[in-house]
Amino acid sequence: MKGKKGIVVSPAGGGPKSCGPLVEMFRMSFDYLGMKFAGKILVKAYEKGEVKKNQQELKKAYEFGTSL
Repeated sequence: MKGKKGIVVSPAGGGPKSCGPLVEMFRMSFDYLGMKFAGKILVKAYEKGEVKKNQQELKKAYEFGTSL
């Protein structure tokens, strides 16, 4: 895995601000594996399918993916 890029993608009922510990856990794991932390996509969502309704966040995720 050394040299590869890793991203964190997660929906959270509490929104992006509630994902700090999750992101830090992945960041530490990426460091351990020699991976580069390329970023995160964190979206406020609680119910199944809720993210699909948020076109603005989907567009941001698409643009982030194409930038990699």
